[in-house]
Amino acid sequence: MSADLRWDELELVAEIVAGGTLSEAARRLGVDQTTAARRLGRIEARLGAALFDRIDRRLRPTPLLRTVLPQLSAMAAVAEEADSRLRRSRQEAAGSVRVSSLGLVHRLILAPALGDLTALHPEIEVALSIEDRSISFEEREADLAVRLGRGPEDNATIRRLGRLAFALYRPKIGARSGMAVAYGQDYAEMPEMIALTALRPDARIIARSNRLDVLAEAAASTGAEVMLPTLMGDTDARFSEVEGTRGSAFRDLYRLAHPERSKAPAVRAVARWIDATISRRLESS
Repeated sequence: MSADLRWDELELVAEIVAGGTLSEAARRLGVDQTTAARRLGRIEARLGAALFDRIDRRLRPTPLLRTVLPQLSAMAAVAEEADSRLRRSRQEAAGSVRVSSLGLVHRLILAPALGDLTALHPEIEVALSIEDRSISFEEREADLAVRLGRGPEDNATIRRLGRLAFALYRPKIGARSGMAVAYGQDYAEMPEMIALTALRPDARIIARSNRLDVLAEAAASTGAEVMLPTLMGDTDARFSEVEGTRGSAFRDLYRLAHPERSKAPAVRAVARWIDATISRRLESS
């Protein structure tokens, strides 16, 4: 037989051998008999030989086909086992997985890519919770977390996903020089706050918050400048980037996992999706 037959064509031949009729093969494959007959006709035309003899209203393998029946049966068994393993894997990767992170990570990276996860694992339910504080894995406040920095969760498994770049932004409308919004004093040593001080040493701080979304709103309403992650600032039409400030600060982004729950198939599947999604997004920003 020709080596260029596709697997779906080999599968049809195997089902005809097993069922003995086109109607039975069509039923097993979930297609109508006319479609199965048309496919078989194309296969035989391409091979230039008949694969079945019509005897007593049943299809019997020709000598040509009988020579490869052992290999065909082996291929069918391998395919059935692979399909069975895939079904078991999809069934195991089910349930609810709690993911804690900053609002910008959920809003700009994970939520827009959630369709990729549900397409692969439709039985998984993801709970996206916005948390600025460190969470407790021992109390199972989350199964997975994405953080700017490693944090104090010493019992968590940790993976670095990449660097988040910052830049200085100003409102496109109503911008006022000499003013900025910033984190609270407890966060003055953060790289983006150190960069703000270096870029605008004489700026008057008119508002403080430890939440980036709050700082963005405050800057937009007052005309003040603000340090934002580039993936956040670039997508907010209200702001323009101050030239020469891109990459003036960076923060490492980490994915943390519950030490025991990370072994669950559903949690592993979501962790792989988070790692791939965030790494890809950071590389493009």
